[in-house]
Amino acid sequence: MGRDYRQKDKGYIVKNIYSLFDKGIFIQKGKEDLVYHITNNTKDIKKNSVFFAVEGTKTDGHIFVEEAVEKGAVCIVSDNKAKAVNIKNRFPDISVVLVDNIRKSQAIVAQKFYNYPDRDLKIIGITGTNGKTSTAHITAQFLKNSGFKVATIGTIGYEFEGKYFGGGMTTPDSIKWYSLLHTFKSLGVDYIVSEISSHAVSQYRVYGTKFYGGIFTNLTQDHLDYHKDMKSYFETKKSFIDYVLENNSLSRVSINIDCDYGMRIYQQSKFKDRIITYGYKSDQFKILSSSMSMKGTVIDYIFNGKKGIIKTNLLGEFNVYNLCASFSLLLSFGFKQDVLEKIAPNIKPIKGRFEIVSNNGFLVINDYAHTPDALEKILKSLSLFKKGRIISVFGAGGDRDKTKRPIMGMVAQKYSDIIILTSDNPRSEKAEDIIQDILKGITQKDKVIIVVDREMAIKKAIQLAKENDIILIAGKGHETYQIIGDRVFKFDDSDIARKYIKK
Repeated sequence: MGRDYRQKDKGYIVKNIYSLFDKGIFIQKGKEDLVYHITNNTKDIKKNSVFFAVEGTKTDGHIFVEEAVEKGAVCIVSDNKAKAVNIKNRFPDISVVLVDNIRKSQAIVAQKFYNYPDRDLKIIGITGTNGKTSTAHITAQFLKNSGFKVATIGTIGYEFEGKYFGGGMTTPDSIKWYSLLHTFKSLGVDYIVSEISSHAVSQYRVYGTKFYGGIFTNLTQDHLDYHKDMKSYFETKKSFIDYVLENNSLSRVSINIDCDYGMRIYQQSKFKDRIITYGYKSDQFKILSSSMSMKGTVIDYIFNGKKGIIKTNLLGEFNVYNLCASFSLLLSFGFKQDVLEKIAPNIKPIKGRFEIVSNNGFLVINDYAHTPDALEKILKSLSLFKKGRIISVFGAGGDRDKTKRPIMGMVAQKYSDIIILTSDNPRSEKAEDIIQDILKGITQKDKVIIVVDREMAIKKAIQLAKENDIILIAGKGHETYQIIGDRVFKFDDSDIARKYIKK
């Protein structure tokens, strides 16, 4: 009773259903007591599956219970008592489990089902508004260059040694999360570096995970369509850093205290002895100065009374912070300063993050900047190299935080000589309406050119460019698609730019 089963030769895990749940929450026990698979998506149902009927923002998993049973589900999990009782009455041969919080229970069950893979891995979680992807990949490169096997989970995909294991959400849901950890463990991975979104924290996607380290990059306005206000957004991010420190006595966390929100997390923490702060204001990993040219960046810093220099090919003030986030955390793990300094020049830029698309006469940069803070940081960095004009091409995503749109317009006006407003991923909104929202923040309308079609907007920027000008194409970065309505079209800003640069 309660034994776990594994059939390695068949390539899947088999569990006794009663080992996955507290017996007291079964409102009906079915005929089958073995589980081969767990899921919350009926498209993924297999024989002997547990199906989590999650009530989401767009659809309700209870609608698909009948389909799940027909396809082989032997257990249905719900946190809605009335709906759970209805399932019990309709399907007397299957197990029905009633839980208090289905997302949290899903994470607990997934961790059990995949045999607690987090306990055998060193997992680093990176949270913040901006810089998560770059910081994750910088950290991964430092670790790889130190001889470790490293997997990454984030916006660009879930990757190990050049092979991708899916993608989509920045942080996958708990079932996919623990499945990935299980897969990476079986492949001999030492470290996993993962971006942790605020949605992931509030939806318990990584609940139960034992983290080895964490990084807080910054907090600026974004996702207020979901979190409603900055207080709620901050509390969600803070809760992740608190969680990392509370759930592993060996964990370490690096926090940017040049960000006021980072300072608050540090000051309110009960675990200051396991936090390393970084930034110009820090007295632990203190940035003394940084200088940039088109050839790269030089950072002077001091750590534990010892001065050092980081030389990198990465550009932008934000990459100073991203590098120092990784550097400081690894130092807290016991990595040596001189070793990390030798690795730094080998760190490569990430696609769509200050990506130099062309530097032939005029400079073309592709960057993911899609928040006011991110847009300001890259435009401010570009202004340091400015010899001609800055031409900014950007829009804003539809069905997302509308309040940031006029702020992005204000930022673009401050640093740009020409602003070309266009579509981003308008989704269900009209691109023209989104552009009008951005325009509300721009008083110098003579700077603005509106070209709704994004490809034509990029083409227009290239046609306008003169010697020494800088074109910034912002908002989509690494993305290779555009979402218009409910359709997804192939679209890569860098490829489009190269197409017209050649003509």
